[in-house]
Amino acid sequence: MKRKIFAIFAFAAILASALAGCSHGRPAARETQAETERAAVITDAPASAETPASAETPAESETEPPSGKGGTIVVYFSRTGHTKPVAEYVAEELGADIYEIEARVPYTDDDIRYFTDCRADREQNDPSARPEIAGELPDLSGYGAVYLGYPIWHGQAPRIICTFLESVDLSGKTVIPFCTSGSSPIGSSASDLHALTPGAEWLDGRRFEIGASREEVVRWLETVNVNEGP
Repeated sequence: MKRKIFAIFAFAAILASALAGCSHGRPAARETQAETERAAVITDAPASAETPASAETPAESETEPPSGKGGTIVVYFSRTGHTKPVAEYVAEELGADIYEIEARVPYTDDDIRYFTDCRADREQNDPSARPEIAGELPDLSGYGAVYLGYPIWHGQAPRIICTFLESVDLSGKTVIPFCTSGSSPIGSSASDLHALTPGAEWLDGRRFEIGASREEVVRWLETVNVNEGP
């Protein structure tokens, strides 16, 4: 009889121990899963937080004008977009920096509707007109060569080109002008600008048809002999 009672107690003890082990095992498994999920959330957080910052970096750098460390810079004004591709071809072929002149008060289509007493008519008829430039001007101290591009307005460079030349120091630098037009030659548009840049050396300019190809620009660049050192 005593043996039976002992056996019953022993079996009960074993059963209780087994149940206790199972009850302890389940919370541990749940805690491990919860910790894993929390770790995944923490790991993902920095990546999602850094994404906006990295996306903003290029936009910030694009707003800064060239610093003057490249030897050659291409400066251009292009109201209708015809001069812009030529300027970009020059910059790409030479590995040069590039700066676009933009008017503080942008020119509308009506502003360049020639022979209607439009804004461009009045400015080109006034040698003293100096339209304001938007944004910060580039630091030209580290450049030795400046390619200057513009359209032809009434046979001349737009007056905003005069604004630019009178606002920077080009002494000791070489200026290489180029222009775009439907029919007008570069004519005196460049030579009339020489007096605005005392101390600068001007090379002969080149006129390009609207829609000029990269190949035309490359052929012209091969004929330009310029010292790029500051």
